[in-house]
Amino acid sequence: MKKGTLRFGTETFINKGTGEEIEVPTVYQDATDSGFEKIWLGHILTSLNELGNKKIQILSYLFQKKIVPHNIVTKTLQEIAAETGISYPTVSETIHILAKAGLIKRKTGIIYLSPSMIFKGTHDTRMRIMFEYRNVGAGKEATVKELPPAPETEPDKEGV
Repeated sequence: MKKGTLRFGTETFINKGTGEEIEVPTVYQDATDSGFEKIWLGHILTSLNELGNKKIQILSYLFQKKIVPHNIVTKTLQEIAAETGISYPTVSETIHILAKAGLIKRKTGIIYLSPSMIFKGTHDTRMRIMFEYRNVGAGKEATVKELPPAPETEPDKEGV
């Protein structure tokens, strides 16, 4: 069966009050995580209350620069400041706020984006990335040198 295929059928339900059986038409749609970019806005919006305009630009930069199969950004704070034109203190403060909110974790040169906040890929890949994200700081995460190269992907035709 194709992903996203509609299935039509019926189900029988029993009315608890009367004991009557009722046959009800049903429609199901198979859905998977494959090919979706998921953003849990509730997690993001909690942090956005503290963020100002420049800080939101930094968050947007992180989303745009993430290496998709690994959900990471391989930039130092100095590189982010230089590439965005935003002052180092603002970049540093923003990264600290995002880390405190649990939206990112970081090690020198790597910013790990929480797969509970944003992720693009299959369900199985997301589960692997969630496991890796939980282990950041426990000495179990991969270094940039160990990460396999990101596959070539077509840019989204519908935008970000």
